[in-house]
Formats: sequence, structure tokens, C-alpha cells
Amino acid sequence: LTATETLLQRLPPLDYVLGHSFALKTGEQVDIHALRSRLSHVGYHLVNQVLTQGEFAIRGGIVDIFAMGARQPFRLDMFGDEIDSIRYFDPETQRSTQTVNDISLLPAREFPLTEPGIEQFRTAFRAEFEGDPSKQVVYEETSKGLPTPGLEYYMPLFFEQTASLFDYAPDNTLFILE
Repeated sequence: LTATETLLQRLPPLDYVLGHSFALKTGEQVDIHALRSRLSHVGYHLVNQVLTQGEFAIRGGIVDIFAMGARQPFRLDMFGDEIDSIRYFDPETQRSTQTVNDISLLPAREFPLTEPGIEQFRTAFRAEFEGDPSKQVVYEETSKGLPTPGLEYYMPLFFEQTASLFDYAPDNTLFILE
């Protein structure tokens, strides 16, 4: 069930979300430096201690990730380059709870704060809005690669084309209008 306003909201292109999502599973070989780079590339923020969605921390052979859409963060215990175990943990107590075999990670943001993404944003912003863009905080901060509060409302400026909820639904989805 969804409201008409929600249905009309523009979403990131499906290929962006799929191209920036990935999974990890117990027993998988993972280079921690490559994982750190990949998490940063898809918008996760490196912190000392994971507390909220979109953050990750690396402490020796332990990698904590609070995935977007997850209720609790995950802790990967590494044995060398192999994921020895994946467990949920409580960010307040740092105690591990339930063990899982695999996790799926969505991008941390609906838009790319990469050089090409920022350039697309800058070009679209100047085309959409009149005046000197350098006097706009959102333009200046985004140009520096900093996600300002409310930047998600400018998400369509990061893409040449956006998607709708219909693009994310499987082909055999039945839509009913009351």
C-alpha cells in the first residue's frame, strides 16, 4: 500500500542501486582494504564506533557495518582474509547476538557523491536554478563531496534519468487502484 504522493516520488535508477549493492557471506575471502574502499565508494562513512545506519568501523580483524535498511549492525569476524562469522550486535553494549550466514548491503545514499556524480549534480543544478550557485550552501557543500542535510531532495540532479516505484516492481506485479 502506498499513497499517491509516495508513488510519484522519483527514485534512483535501478541500475545505480543494483550496481552499488553487494552481499557478504561466511567463508568468503575478502581483502579488508578492498572492502574498506568499496564501502566508502557506496557512501558508507568510516567511524571509530558504529552507531547509526551508513557507518562502518574496522578494528583489526573485526569489521562492523550498519547497513542501510538493517535494524541492527553486523559484525564480521575475520580470520585472515576469510569471513569467519557474521553476527548482529547491539551498538550500545557492543555485544554480539544472533549469527547469520550472509548479509546484503544497499548503497548508503540514494545518490553518488563521486566525481562524476558531483559533476552531474553541478551541471543539473546550474541548469535548474537561476543565480550564482556558489551562494547556495547545498551547491557548495555538495561540490566538496559533503552530504548536507536535505540533499536527498536534490537526488534527481545526480542522474540524467530517475526511476519510479513501478521500475522497481517485478514484471508480474499486480497494481490495484482503490
